[in-house]
Amino acid sequence: MKLTANKRNGLMLLIATSLTSIGVASSFAMKGVISLVRTNADTVYTLTLNSNNSPTLSAGEGTKVDTKGVTWEYHNAADYNSGHVKLNHQGYMGVSSSTSYGFSGITGITVNYSVVTTAELWLLTSCDGVNWNEQTILESGTASSLANKWRFVRLYNYSVDSDPVNINSVIVDYSCSGISATEDLDSAKVGNVRATSSNLTYSQELNDLSPNSIGGEAVRFEKTDTVKSDITIGFDKNYTISEIKNSKIEFDMYTVNINYGKTIQMVNGTSTYGIAIDSSKSSSYKVIPISGDWYHIEVAINSLVSTISGYGTKDIPDKNIETKIINGIKINAGSCIIDNLRIGSSSYELGNYNNPTYKPYVGEFFWFKVSWVGVLHPEQVVITFSDDTIGRHVPLTDTNLKNGSPFYIEWLTTGTVTVTATVVSGYNRQSQTIQKSITITATAS
Repeated sequence: MKLTANKRNGLMLLIATSLTSIGVASSFAMKGVISLVRTNADTVYTLTLNSNNSPTLSAGEGTKVDTKGVTWEYHNAADYNSGHVKLNHQGYMGVSSSTSYGFSGITGITVNYSVVTTAELWLLTSCDGVNWNEQTILESGTASSLANKWRFVRLYNYSVDSDPVNINSVIVDYSCSGISATEDLDSAKVGNVRATSSNLTYSQELNDLSPNSIGGEAVRFEKTDTVKSDITIGFDKNYTISEIKNSKIEFDMYTVNINYGKTIQMVNGTSTYGIAIDSSKSSSYKVIPISGDWYHIEVAINSLVSTISGYGTKDIPDKNIETKIINGIKINAGSCIIDNLRIGSSSYELGNYNNPTYKPYVGEFFWFKVSWVGVLHPEQVVITFSDDTIGRHVPLTDTNLKNGSPFYIEWLTTGTVTVTATVVSGYNRQSQTIQKSITITATAS
């Protein structure tokens, strides 16, 4: 079957971006603007923001354009005479979405700052300057490579006691290399296909790209019969579970048959790892329409492999789970196009991946399998019941909890109950709820 989709050609944008990057190579530092210094005879450049180029703020807001034409925006900020800027609680500075291309080829970010004890300076990254992915809490004076291949960056202050962060300087090293904001991050390349079922062929796709794409390539798969088929496709790098446990796998798919149960599982090489999540059985597998027959798929990694489960001898994660290597995914799919495959951590609606046919029983300590994205704040997770006589939320003080999971329930009696979990996660402490109706039986079935 030959697939069709709206063709998108990013050539002009790619040419414009390349010309801009070439122009930057000859840029020079100008008084009153952010300094841009070439640090290597080949391709490495350094951008420095400090007290010499602080922004002009009005009521805590402001913007500044650097010599590359990149707009930096400031929110809930304040003047800082000893450095670049002060960020108040939930304040930020970063590359604005009004800049169409951002910084290409970022190799490192170093921030020198001072904080009060409760303040956290988060490094966030984005494809578009709108949807932000949390990376890490930065250490002052220590370079981070976690913005590599991302074009848009943001420094965000979250502080429990509303303490400010004083930004002395920000140093961004970058190379001006890359294709586009989405393609730089995209692992959906024909060279990353590791295995397919024998009834699938695959090829590079340059024309029928996701509406979310800006130039680049995708992978087209063609199926020759109606027998079940699988695709194993790798990322451009290896990840440890520790690095990605709070993230999600996401990609765009063109398919004329989205409504059957699709599965996704992580792999190391061609060997599967963790559990497979089925779109027909789990709300952790998100299918989000884009346009036409294009869909955005996202699955929380903590639904594929858990690092915090365990009550007594039940649900214990694999030994040394956080050091395990993941470098791709296996999906069951037929004729389709895969584009924009990456690891992300932007906003994600809570999901549930308990087996829909499983019947819990009285006396069981039950794992309510909630999926989320972003750093979890377990002490703020609350589980309530439409009938408090049926279940009890197991507290974090219970010594039988092996890895501090806040998602265990003790069933007290039979009946049907609506369980509501309120979960707080992410750099900005986003609060979300999810509900599930559960029927408890007298004994294990």
